[in-house]
Amino acid sequence: MANIQKKVVSPGDRLGVIEEYMPGSGTYEEDGKIVSSMAGLLELDTKSRTVGVRGGRKAPIPEIGDIVEGVVVSMKEDVALVKIVGIRGKKSLTGDFSAQLHVSQVSKEYTKSIFDAVNLNDRILAKVTTSWSPYQLSTEDENLGVIYSTCSKCGSELVLKKGRLCCDNDKTTEKKKISKDYLVREG
Repeated sequence: MANIQKKVVSPGDRLGVIEEYMPGSGTYEEDGKIVSSMAGLLELDTKSRTVGVRGGRKAPIPEIGDIVEGVVVSMKEDVALVKIVGIRGKKSLTGDFSAQLHVSQVSKEYTKSIFDAVNLNDRILAKVTTSWSPYQLSTEDENLGVIYSTCSKCGSELVLKKGRLCCDNDKTTEKKKISKDYLVREG
């Protein structure tokens, strides 16, 4: 191959468009875009006009059934966007993985709004339910949900007291889908 550029890519990363390149190994075409189907090294050959992904060592990526740790980075009325930061029981991640937690997947009980379950910057445990990016998540199991949170008013650490998340600074409570593994408990 001539004039090859290399960088690490993750599943779901957009690598180019079919007007400029042909999809190669480890990629697929979706709506005119070339998308990575695996984690590995991007192989962009400007001479033959192909783009592919070469897998090195098996890099950990989220798989259906994995329990992942993530941080809520954005929210809408019915969905929280989550950056996956780790997979329980696997080595460190090699890239950024985005995910979505839909309000219908929060709990076995009806949840009206995603804001009743999580908030921005909450750290959560969730189960992966799809094999593509953005990964779909569920927190329905009792051990899943928020594992660390801060007060939405003052930013202080929320403490778990008698099943509720409380701010000792401004004496408020916040409603969330709390994991049984919540990190900060009443002393």
